[in-house]
Amino acid sequence: MRIAALLLAACAVVPPALADQKDPRLDELFKALSETKSERAATPIEEEIWRIWNEAKSPTTALLLDRSSSVAEAGDLDTALTLLDTLIALDPDFAEGWATRATLRVMREETDAAIKDIEHALALEPRHFAALAGLGQIMMGLGNAKAALAAFDAALKINPSLGEIRTQAETLRRKIAGQRI
Repeated sequence: MRIAALLLAACAVVPPALADQKDPRLDELFKALSETKSERAATPIEEEIWRIWNEAKSPTTALLLDRSSSVAEAGDLDTALTLLDTLIALDPDFAEGWATRATLRVMREETDAAIKDIEHALALEPRHFAALAGLGQIMMGLGNAKAALAAFDAALKINPSLGEIRTQAETLRRKIAGQRI
């Protein structure tokens, strides 16, 4: 659930602009992020990636993303889902819309739908380390340690500074190898 809270918080603070996961600034940011080992050094890079990811193509999309986060934080998950459904219908190529809806679906305990939304987000933005980490959390919850580890490893390849995810991956690696945890 921590990943869900982080995703929703990131969505709530972004001003409307005209960018998305295809923004050319991301390539250099992801290169820098992959070379950063400490969480402290990675934080400003992650924040800039989140800012770009959350930049909607239209004021309507930006408003829907912002409002969905606000109403979800207030506990109205049904209205948040309706807003995100509308956002995705208006801009189906906006990866963050799919990733945010996946987070909401995790909160609503709609696991299969969350996985499908994560897969769609990753098809649009394969470097979405938070979506990969979220997928790993879901797979852990389903008892699929190998799939969880694969998702965590993919997230860590993109963002090696994810300390909590690294710890979970190491624990899963020992579990899969048959070592006592």
